Amino acid sequence: MKKLSVCIICKNEESTIENCLESVKWADEIVIVDSGSTDKTLEIAKKYTDKIFIRDDWEGFGEQRRRAEKLATNDWLFAIDCDEVVTPELQQEILKTLSSIEDKQVISVNRLTKFCGKYIYHSGWHPDRIVRIYNKNITGYNTSLVHEAVEKKGLERLNMQGKLLHHQYEDLFPYINKRNKYAMFGADQILRKNKKSSLTKALSSAIFAFIRHYFLRLGFLDGKAGLIISIIQSQYSFNKYIFAYYHKDNVKK
Repeated sequence: MKKLSVCIICKNEESTIENCLESVKWADEIVIVDSGSTDKTLEIAKKYTDKIFIRDDWEGFGEQRRRAEKLATNDWLFAIDCDEVVTPELQQEILKTLSSIEDKQVISVNRLTKFCGKYIYHSGWHPDRIVRIYNKNITGYNTSLVHEAVEKKGLERLNMQGKLLHHQYEDLFPYINKRNKYAMFGADQILRKNKKSSLTKALSSAIFAFIRHYFLRLGFLDGKAGLIISIIQSQYSFNKYIFAYYHKDNVKK
């Protein structure tokens, strides 16, 4: 059986972190990298681990994940967010897989998100297979500012069937604020890659985002929640490109 380190990055997650930690307390190690919480996040975390590190010089989600990787003492890592919970079925599946996994294999979990009090089975949110368990000597997270991911090229994915429950915001305002924040990160990435943006690009991207989530990804089957998700995704896409467009103009001035 391979030893497993759970890696969590967080900031002000007092409302969600305990459920997350309770669901992974079976792991061999829990490593937490905090970005400067001012609520009870760290007080709660101390009940589950003493491996808590403060890294408040924020350089993006990808870099923060990589910091957690370096602080873990085991080779096999499980990256999880504070608003996620491992079901008992997924736990047993992971433990069974770790008994025979090879170094160049990674474990992909299927995340099921709860949004506005409802589990979302369409809208591009499910199935939501993401690689979260891997050997840090073979691969690791990229350096993306947002939407960071484990590098998977050349590796075999083992897909788990058990669910990773994702308890997204019940209140729309924090979620919309989060998407706006991510849009700013996305705009920064566009500029760093020297990609072009324009009002036309922002508008066309927003329209396609709505069509993609509501129609192509069957968001209409999720009822009101699916419509809200599609609109917010459209807004996010518009904001990302319009932020990049105006930021670039301001820099030129």
